[in-house]
Amino acid sequence: MQIDAVFLPVAVELIQNVFPSPITYVRNTDAAYDPATGDVTATNEAFEISAGVLKRSRTEAGGTGEDYTLEIWIDHSASGFPHLPTTRDVVTYLGEAWKVTDVSPTYSSKGLIASKLLLRNN
Repeated sequence: MQIDAVFLPVAVELIQNVFPSPITYVRNTDAAYDPATGDVTATNEAFEISAGVLKRSRTEAGGTGEDYTLEIWIDHSASGFPHLPTTRDVVTYLGEAWKVTDVSPTYSSKGLIASKLLLRNN
């Protein structure tokens, strides 16, 4: 059985058609050092994709402080996010930046299928 061929379309259908929320996924890759100039240049690439938002949480951090978290699913199709997510990445959702703090699980077979991300308000 071709697991990718069976489950990737299911992930795409659920994330992009049934529970779609527009996000901007910013993939931050390794910074490059240019010895001629001494500059360190970070590179990033933005992807306008849909995500399935599972939940938003707000937890008291003591006093007036609060921590905000967001839990989402993304698919790894050609119209989704085609790379493996990392904790260097950032997601913009409803105009706010959220840092990826946990990528678990990522379902894959021959290729990537879908990933569940936990994000913290930046």
